[in-house]
Amino acid sequence: MKFPFLRRRPAAEAEISARVEPVVAKRSFRAAHSHRLAGGFNVFGSVSPREETRREIRGLVSHARHASQNFDHARAYEMLIRRHVVGPSGIRLQMNVVEDDGRRDLRANTVIETAWKKWGRKGSPSICGRLSFWGIECQIATAIAREGGAFVRLHRGRKGGPFGLRIEPIPFDLLDLDHTQPIPGGGYIESGIEFDADGRPLAFHIWTAPEDVAHMGIRRRVRVPARDMVHVLVPEEIGQALNVPRSSTALRLMNMADAFQKAGMEAAHFGAAAMLFFKREAETSTLSQTDDTADDGGPPIDTIEAGTILDLPPGVEPVPHVPHYPDAAVEPFMRNMNASTASGLGVSRETLTGDLTGANFSSLRAGKGEERDEWRMLQRAMFESFHGVVFSQWLNMALLTQAVRLPLAKIEKFDAAEWRPRGWPSVNPKDDATAAEKDLALGLRSRREIAAERGRDIEEVDKEIAEDKQRAERLKLDFGSSPPKPPGPDPDKEDADP
Repeated sequence: MKFPFLRRRPAAEAEISARVEPVVAKRSFRAAHSHRLAGGFNVFGSVSPREETRREIRGLVSHARHASQNFDHARAYEMLIRRHVVGPSGIRLQMNVVEDDGRRDLRANTVIETAWKKWGRKGSPSICGRLSFWGIECQIATAIAREGGAFVRLHRGRKGGPFGLRIEPIPFDLLDLDHTQPIPGGGYIESGIEFDADGRPLAFHIWTAPEDVAHMGIRRRVRVPARDMVHVLVPEEIGQALNVPRSSTALRLMNMADAFQKAGMEAAHFGAAAMLFFKREAETSTLSQTDDTADDGGPPIDTIEAGTILDLPPGVEPVPHVPHYPDAAVEPFMRNMNASTASGLGVSRETLTGDLTGANFSSLRAGKGEERDEWRMLQRAMFESFHGVVFSQWLNMALLTQAVRLPLAKIEKFDAAEWRPRGWPSVNPKDDATAAEKDLALGLRSRREIAAERGRDIEEVDKEIAEDKQRAERLKLDFGSSPPKPPGPDPDKEDADP
């Protein structure tokens, strides 16, 4: 006798014989395909980043301008980029002209730096005569945040002033974005910028006036050679012609957060107003203001003043309206939204919102370090694409006009500018100062590097120290030793007193 479970059933044999071989799966990237449950990933066409930017740049810039005018965080980010990229003193020039034997040419360095400071005073560098070089830097930083880049036109000759050069910031709207076509020789014009076959800019096609003042025929398109135009651009995409606003990924979230905040404010306002409703059981019951001169009463009551006592008619019941908003869930929700917005802008949430709740040395140090690296990258992009180009053109014209009295034949030697952007104070200055002191003693860092991290020039620091020492010696001041102790009582005199 066999056990039942050892018997082979005909149905099982039929199931085995009808088994279908499994389909061999193909390995692929799931993120490359759309899915009904994973929304947001659609099938995108093969469009280059340059084409996407050309099609969407107007809408992005328009929305970024609207955000800067109406949204607090967009406005705060523009102030942050001016404060941290430009700073209160601007990006300063430090010349490093050296002789053939390797020694620094102190005279040439001093002459060029002095002339550059004189040219950068208010009224001198701008074609309109109303801006200093620091003011132009602030405008360019704002344009980078709001429009993704900036355009500056160079004016030489009679318009150049005593130094032979003045500059003019060009609004983004003046660039002819619709002017896109191929040109003979393999070149092309894209979004108003003319390139050769190798992708080098040849010219910029701009309008002489904005579109809203195009009346009376004063608006026309002109071709400005690339040598007369500076395009300040933060390099991000390969082969990019234009860049998008820095807030491009955060704009929609800021718009939704603004609408949520408005709705929350209205709900809180209605909740604080303590509204009251009246429920009537019969249609004949009417709540109205009492009027002694009228038999049928006054108009219906729609407002109640403080201290008012009403005699409700039969069938009328007061129903208070107490909205439960804002509640405790609003703060963490807004905190997460602000953190996402700050990530899209490249800053920490604490910096963008000013909310330091729960912050400590460790979190601030980690957040500030990443954030300051981003500021340093923007600083370098700015003085590489703007300051360096403008300085080379300015030095050439200043030597030609003899505003800088140095030999023109050595212009390549004198074109040795270094730029010192602003630095930042340490989150934990005591520990950082101790670490810098140890690195200096071990020879791992130099005083020049330590001063540069704080946005200072080591030569200026040494000069200030020398001047302070000379002044202290002249006034017979001694800051190196502790102050003298006050004289104590004379024991002999105390014994002599009765």
